[in-house]
Order: sequence, then C-alpha cells, then structure tokens
Amino acid sequence: MKFITVVLDQITHLFRLQAIVEEGSLRRAAERLNLTQPALSRSLAQLEAHFGRQLLERHARGVRPTLFGERVLSESLRMMRHWEVAEQELMSDRAIGKAYLRIGAGPMWRPAILPELLVNMQRRFPKIVFELRNSRYAASLTDLLEGRLDMLFTGMTIDDPQDFRLVALPLTRVINNVMAREDHPIFATLDAAGTVPPERLLDYPWLVYSELPIYQATTQHGLFERLGREPDIRLSCESLNSTLSILQRSDCLCLLPDAAVLATSCPRVVPVPVNLNYRHTRTGVIYRDELSDWAPVRELVALCKERFHPENSPEAGQSDRQ
Repeated sequence: MKFITVVLDQITHLFRLQAIVEEGSLRRAAERLNLTQPALSRSLAQLEAHFGRQLLERHARGVRPTLFGERVLSESLRMMRHWEVAEQELMSDRAIGKAYLRIGAGPMWRPAILPELLVNMQRRFPKIVFELRNSRYAASLTDLLEGRLDMLFTGMTIDDPQDFRLVALPLTRVINNVMAREDHPIFATLDAAGTVPPERLLDYPWLVYSELPIYQATTQHGLFERLGREPDIRLSCESLNSTLSILQRSDCLCLLPDAAVLATSCPRVVPVPVNLNYRHTRTGVIYRDELSDWAPVRELVALCKERFHPENSPEAGQSDRQ
C-alpha cells in the first residue's frame, strides 16, 4: 500500500509539472489547479529532488522546462494516458461515461479503410468513443509517444519503429499510381498492350496532392527523369477530398495512393495504365506496447490482420513515409 501511495504522489507531482509548463508560470498554474503557489513549489521541489536534476528554468516571462524537464514531461504525458486507459478498464463496469481511443491516420487510411473498420469497432465497443484524426508522420509519432494518440495508421519504416516502446505492424503495400476520372480523354490513347504511352501524360494539366511532400517531388522529378520534361502543374491541394473532387471535374492528372480513390463514384477516379515504375510504400499501424492488452486496441489490430493477412503479404522494397 505504501508503494501505491508513493506512485500516486509522483503522478500528482507530474500532473502539476505539466500544468506549470503549459501555463509558463507557477502563479497561473496554481490558479488553474486551485492550489497555493507554495504547495505547487513543494511539488516541483520534490520532483527535482527525486530526479536529482533541475526541471524548470526561469526566463523573462516566467518558466520553461530544461532539456531534462522536457524529457520528464514527455514521459509523464505518456504515463498519464496509460493511467487513464487503466482507470477506464478498472471502472468499465460502472456508469462513468465514455472512454476514448485516439487514432491518427494518413491519407490512405482515412477515406475508405478505417471508416469501415471503425463502424465494426463501434458495434463491438459501444462505450468507446473512437477519435479519428489527420496525421503528419513526425508530429504524430511524438503525439503517439506522449499519449495524445493511441494508434497511428501510416506508412512507415517497418523494420525500425524508432523506439522500444512502440510496436510497428506492417499490413499491406500502397501502390502509387497516376489517377484520372474514368472518362478522361487520356484513356483514348491506349495502345495495343492496353497501356498509355508515357509521353501522353504531358498533354494534360497536373494536380499535386500536397499533404505529403513526396507526391510533389515524385510528380515533378519522376516525369522529368523519364520524359525529359516536367509536367504542367496547374493546381496544388492539401485536402484529399478536394483533390478527388477536382479530378472528377477536370482533365487533371494526379499521383495518388491506390487506396485513396476506392470510395469515388460518378465518375470514379481510376489508375491510368502507364509504366513509370513508381515505388511501392509499405503501410500499417504503430501503437504503444503498453496498450497491447487493451481490448479495443487488440480487437482493431485483429480486424486489420483479418482484412490484410499481413503474414502473406509479399515483401516490399524500400518504403517511404506515407
């Protein structure tokens, strides 16, 4: 019991440290937490005594974390999320409201794959709120490590999850293709082999999907390397929904992952059969190892494996971050 008391005290001190850093001031943090400033200072002093290092430093406008303080704060955020999940599990038989599973997802996953899986998950876990958020790889990894996200569906370097606390599960390969609406005039140029001559790609305007920098670079440099000319880029769009809508209404061409167009209709957006030898991208899910036994995480991973059969997936080449 004494050990549990000590742990709870440390968690309390870490919560208070988080408030100080977020407010940038002991006074404002004390007001937010409804504590006296001396009580907050004692919590900080106990943490610094425990770690044997300074956690905060003063500057003209208040306080900020030292480099070591940033590390402590990052770990404390992760621990707080783990505590929150554990508390929800322990109290799941009581009417305590909803628990949350926070999911970050890249552009391949958001339009078609995860919505289907999450409808299934919602039926199985009616007391869980599933939060689906747009992700950017570098920022999302930090959010994952610090507990602001619980799972991240994205392209990745599968062989190196970059942190021993993370589990990286490769699920499938994304094939990047030149896309156009199904009634685009470029399909009238198919040759006897059923492919479009690569030089015909230069006859039409291009739209760059700019949420991921790799698509702009590949659009420009891939065609230049193959054909000696850059494409005529007329539009750049960060939103996948807007990108697809423009493709459906124009003669633009665009490089996209194949899964991004699965839900399009009237007209469909489809791959242009042209040989440009674009690389495949491995994609899958990353989550914190400490959540492996949480039922919603375990079930969502199982549904992904059931859909993609990753153990049977052919090995991909070098992967890009999607």
